Formats: sequence, C-alpha cells, structure tokens
Amino acid sequence: MTTKKLFLRVQFWRFTLFLGFLFVALAASGQDEERPRRGSRIIDDTTRQVYGPKTSRYYYEEDVRLNKQTYHFIDTAIRGFYRYTYLQRNDNLYQDLGNIGTSMHPIYYQTPANIGVSSGFTQFDLIWDTEKVRYFDTKSPYSNMWVMLGGGGRSMTKASYSRNINPRWNIGFDYRGLFIDKQIQRQGKGDRQVRGVYYDLYTAYQSKDSTYRLFANFQRNRHQMDENGGIVHADNTEYGDYFQTNVRTYLTNAASTEVRINLHVFHQYEIGKALQVYHVFDRFRQGNVFSDVPDSFTRQYYDYELSESDTVDDRSKFKTVRNELGLKGNLAKLFYNGYYAIRDYSQTYNFDNSYNRSGAEHYLGGRMALRLDSIGELSGWVEVLQTGNYRIEGQLKSRWFEASVKQMQYEPSNILQGYRGTHDEWSNRSFSDVNVTEFSGFVHYNSRVFSFSPGLTFTRLGNYAYFRKTPDPTAVEQLVTPYQSSTGQAWVAPEVRLQLTMLRHVYLRGRAIYTSILKDDTEDANYGAIQVPELFVNGELSYENIFFNGNLDMQAGVNVHWHSAYRAMGYDVATQQFYVQNSLKIGDNNSGIVPSFPLVEVFFATRIKRGRIFLKYHNLIQTITKQGYMPTPYYRGQGSILDFGFDWSFYD
Repeated sequence: MTTKKLFLRVQFWRFTLFLGFLFVALAASGQDEERPRRGSRIIDDTTRQVYGPKTSRYYYEEDVRLNKQTYHFIDTAIRGFYRYTYLQRNDNLYQDLGNIGTSMHPIYYQTPANIGVSSGFTQFDLIWDTEKVRYFDTKSPYSNMWVMLGGGGRSMTKASYSRNINPRWNIGFDYRGLFIDKQIQRQGKGDRQVRGVYYDLYTAYQSKDSTYRLFANFQRNRHQMDENGGIVHADNTEYGDYFQTNVRTYLTNAASTEVRINLHVFHQYEIGKALQVYHVFDRFRQGNVFSDVPDSFTRQYYDYELSESDTVDDRSKFKTVRNELGLKGNLAKLFYNGYYAIRDYSQTYNFDNSYNRSGAEHYLGGRMALRLDSIGELSGWVEVLQTGNYRIEGQLKSRWFEASVKQMQYEPSNILQGYRGTHDEWSNRSFSDVNVTEFSGFVHYNSRVFSFSPGLTFTRLGNYAYFRKTPDPTAVEQLVTPYQSSTGQAWVAPEVRLQLTMLRHVYLRGRAIYTSILKDDTEDANYGAIQVPELFVNGELSYENIFFNGNLDMQAGVNVHWHSAYRAMGYDVATQQFYVQNSLKIGDNNSGIVPSFPLVEVFFATRIKRGRIFLKYHNLIQTITKQGYMPTPYYRGQGSILDFGFDWSFYD
C-alpha cells in the first residue's frame, strides 16, 4: 500500500471516529437538557407512557425542496412485512443471480436518473437506492432494530437511531449489514457469498423563525460478492440437473467489490413564501474492483484474455462533484423552481489511461406544479445539458386517475463507450445519444371492498445502447460486447392492479402486466434488444385481523409470483454487466429461453405492541417437484427455505 493511500485511509477513519464521538457527545448533551423532565418519558394522568409511533415522525428532503413537506409516522403495519428481499420489495421486477445481494438488473426497461455521464456499473444500484435518508422530528429518542435470520446462513441486520437535540435540530444514523452464505457448495457456516455494510450519518437544522434550513448526510456502502460464474453445464444438461445438490460452479476465487460514498448538503433561505434561494452540494464516488486468481479450470471459463496473468485486478473509479443553485417558491397554488448546476466528473481505469474521461457538465432546469387539494396535482420538469441532452417530464395525479409523459435524450454509459480490463476491450466513442419517449396512464376505482386500477405504458427507444452476446455461432472470443441499435424499439404494456376484500378479513391482491413488442430493429426476431416476459403476475391471498384491543395484529397467507418463459438477460462476470442472449441450452432446447416457474411462499406475520415478527417458507413448489426457478441463465434461484425476522422500535 502506498504512503498516499495509507494516509487517506487513516484520515478517513479519523474523520469517521470524530463524527462518531461528536454524535455521542451531542446525544449526551441532549439527554442532559431533558433531565428536568425526570427521564425520557411523558406521563399522562393515568401514568401511562405516551411516547410511541405518533410522537416520532420522519420526512424526506426532496419534499422540502419541492415545498410540500409531508410528515410520515413510523411504520408499524405488518402487511407485506415478510417481503424483505430487494426483489420482493420491488414487486419482483428485477432479476438477480439467485441469492440475496447478488448482482441485479431490472426486467423492464427503466429511464436513467441522469441525462449526462454515468459509470455503467449498475448491478448494485438497487441496494444503494433502497437506503434513502429519512430526517426525523422526535419528541423522544427513537431507535429501531430489524433482524432477518434466514435459513442457509442468510442474515440481514438494520439499526436506526434518531433524536432531537432541541426542537430545531435533529441528528441520527442508520446501519445495515448483509451477511449471506453461499447456497451452492457451501463449506459451512460463515462461508459467505455476499458481505455488505452500509451506514449513514445525518442532521437537519432550522433557525428559530425557520427562514434558514440545513440538511446534511454522509452515506457509505461497501459491497462484496463472490462471483461463481454459474453452474457447470454441458450442451445436453437437463433443467432438473441444475437443482441437484452436488452441482459445481465455474469460479472459486473471483469476486467483485464496490464502494460508494456520497457527501450531501442542502440548505435554503426563505425570503418569503413566494421566494426561497437554495444550494445543493454532492460529492459522489463509486469504485469497482473485479479480482480473480484463475487456475487451469477457471481460466477456460473466460472467452477472452488480453494479458495472461496469475491474478486479475480490474479497477475503475467514477467521481462526480455537483453544485446546484436555484430559486423556488409558491404563488398561491402554483409551485415554481429554476436552477443551474455544474457537475464535474472523472472516470478512470487502472489498465489503460486512454479510456479515462473527465470534464464538466452544465445543467439548466426548472419545475412547476399546480396543486389543487381537492382535485390533484399537475407537475412538470424540464432539464437541458450543454451537450444537447435533455429531459421533459409531466405528471398528473388525482384520486381517480394518473398519467405521466417522459421525453429524454441521454448519453450512453462510460462502460458502453469504452473499457479495458483483463478479459475485455472496446472503444465506441461514436455511439450516439439514446432517446426515449414514454407514456403511462392509470384509472383508479376504490371502494370499501374493491380497488381496481387498469392502465398501460407505451415506450419507444431510439439509438438504444446495450450489451449483447454475439449471434455469430462461430465466434469464440469476446462474445459479450456493447451494441447500439440503428432504428429503434417500441412496446406497449397494459397492466392491472386490484384488491378484493372478502368476509371482512380475507384479502386478495394482485398485479398483472402483459407486454407486446411492437417494433424491434434487430435482424433476428428472436434476438431483439428488449427481452421481457409476455405475462408477469404477482398475487397474494391473506387473512388479516386485529385482536386484544389493537395489541395484536396478524397477517397469514400465501404469496405467488409467476412470469411466462422468456429470454432472460445473461450475466458477464468480468464486467458485471447483464446482456441480451439467445444461447441458453437446456436439454434439446437451445433457444435461450428460461422456463417459467411459479414461486410460492406461505407466511405468517404479527405485531405485538411495538414488535413485529414474520415467519415464512419460501419456494414451496420446489419441495414437491425438486426443481426450482432460474432467474438468470445458468444461475439457479433460492431453493425451499425457512426464514424468520423481527423488528422492534424504542421511543425512549
């Protein structure tokens, strides 16, 4: 380790420890200020403690920026509490590599968050985006502990703490740990496939007259995943063979590691309801490492090797610094916002400096929203970049219907435009910007026993850039590379969501999506850029009731997810990119299609006062058929397993 790296690491830990000691000192001083209250409780005339979920509220900075601050009470509901995985919390709209915390990719196309430069390493985006910082307004110290103890050595832990130093100043932190054992060739307890640690520190402050407000947070996530390369197979391997207990994986020493760090500050000064000035600062860093120590067997797994070496150490680093200055305010029912932002960026690779990039982006944008409490909200957002890229978004929301429109042009990610590692190299600086048009609309009907929301989404893409495995059957080297379509794609996806209440306590909930590809310019209809299941279904049937004067709340039932067979995206280990494929072979079927499979689980969840508990049995069907599901080609999904979890909140 170089002296510079050692110095930076020492300084980082000094800074972290300083923040920790400062936090403890502030919390202690806050406790001291409350001593005249004789403890951290409020006592009413019946000597009953009244601190609880209604005395601790949280809100999001985004709502403050949009002048619609909304307070949320602590979630104590048990409905859906058992759906703890990243995939289930996002309605199964992602695919992974079969274990919690492994690389993930959306099944359906999603517009990017930024119209400018991006790294392209998105496999852990869902893990990072899930950790959204909440700011609290508490009457007493609030803390929460959430623990999941899953079968097969899969565990997750979350801890949160927040308190008000005084009525105008709040501080807090969050911690989340992922400790997930291998589910294939596990050598024993603690034989991890995924190790992840996330934490954040945050504070919110406002002046006595609330004219000045400050929000600041620091987030860090380190995520490491052992890459196994999928299950060893032959051309004639049958589907059931992938679920045998003695299967092997291709890689034993490969791993991908990602570290994301973000320092964020937002502060505003209110001149009046009609005018506020604000500034936003973000310093973001994303580092990615792929490492391996190949042997004679694992070396054959890779389709290309630029430089033969005993070790693989591919590194990339993406950094941005963004400053935004803006004006905003309310004119009666109309909200307005205008801003200018400059975003400095750099992308570096350790192999070849010629693929590095750096520069500055200049954004000009504005938002407007007409908020009519009795009818709904009509909002719009326009943003342009000096390169010509832009976004235009509009949204209409009401109790009876909602609609949205997006028109965007954005730059392909850095890894699509140029990359060099041990096993891959390409340069696509000539790639054009991608443009997308998306329309979405839903109608809502709600009654005491029945809710029904039909709608559809139409999407059109132009110059779409993505990874694909070459359709050339004679190719033997560098099979997965970036590709940009020449004309475009278009598809429509009707959707329906419903909830039916029967016998007062029996609930049926469901969601179904049907997708029809209207246009795809690729030369082979079976190898289009957009590969999604024709039919996608989520369903839940449950019994829910509350007993003992509200002290015991329970939900029990069955949850089902199913989608039709389709060509699921493949996964390239060396670059951690998902790609379009049609080469999956299962027995006599060599069309690339992953079979459909009903994923069924039974669950029980209950709330007893301030604690929530769930118990569920995942993948019931595999217990019967001895065959499971395959979320990604050559990667089998989680088998039948029992999971247990709980959380408990404290308000003093």
